[in-house]
Amino acid sequence: MTRHLLADVGGTHTRCGFGGEQSTAQHLRTYQNQDFNDLIALFEHYLSETGEAQPVSLTVAVAAPVHGGVAKLTNLAWTIDAAQLRSQFHATRATLINDFAALACAIPRLHREDRVQIGGTAPVGGAPIGVLGPGTGLGVAGLISFDDRWMPISSEGGHVTLPAVNAREAAIIERLRGQYGHVSAERVLSGPGLATLYEAVTNRKHGEVTPAAISQMAVDGEPHAKDALDLFFALLGTVAGNLALTLGARGGIYLGGGILPKLRAQLVHSGFRQRFESKGRFEEYLSRIPVFLITAETPALVGLSYYLQQLLREH
Repeated sequence: MTRHLLADVGGTHTRCGFGGEQSTAQHLRTYQNQDFNDLIALFEHYLSETGEAQPVSLTVAVAAPVHGGVAKLTNLAWTIDAAQLRSQFHATRATLINDFAALACAIPRLHREDRVQIGGTAPVGGAPIGVLGPGTGLGVAGLISFDDRWMPISSEGGHVTLPAVNAREAAIIERLRGQYGHVSAERVLSGPGLATLYEAVTNRKHGEVTPAAISQMAVDGEPHAKDALDLFFALLGTVAGNLALTLGARGGIYLGGGILPKLRAQLVHSGFRQRFESKGRFEEYLSRIPVFLITAETPALVGLSYYLQQLLREH
């Protein structure tokens, strides 16, 4: 069987698998990026560990914009070149795609048990879909139906300017602006961003406190951590509502990334949905749009499999 290497390269982890015409990847492995000098070294380790032969093709999702087959990762000091990958592994093809565009490709293949609905009604069939999610950064993408196919829209929407809805948020953003200049949505709606929010609500530096530790403290009821997480969800609701309006995403908004599935209960019972709908005259419009939290284990690899099949059909 023809073998195709699929990989989802984030700012912290890389997930690898082999796929072909099947819809799910096999021989799944997850690696810490800091353990490797570059993606080529990681792939060589993966092939050695699994005993797989050289791949016929490589299809790689990257947490960065892709220009001319090259991607410079936003939150990792790696540059990934499709031509170099193809040459190194003697493959017939190497293709790079934005990681959230790959995630968007997975949405038509998700099963009911792969997602949790947070408000809204039923999605409108064939309508645009929005995807976003915090991890090492904040990924954003879209998905549109065209000529009986679903086409992803790559985006760098995580770097839009973060909006404030009330005086407290405006004060926090103003403080961060003095430190960073431009305050993007990703600046606070990401793993490092949660730590930034925690420092903002406590008004002091906490050194090496991790997002995971803050999340656990919030779950345990520590007041400042809970406040930071509540603020995180509220701001995420605002940004998600903006994306829904921008795309006319009556097909739904899907939440991915590495943070939210671990905080499902907190997200569902937070102010996220209220802030998602809080858009004045368009509150009723947004109230009908469903939001889904993606709970599937490796959805980006599912999306890459779909994307690969489209490439194979075209060639």
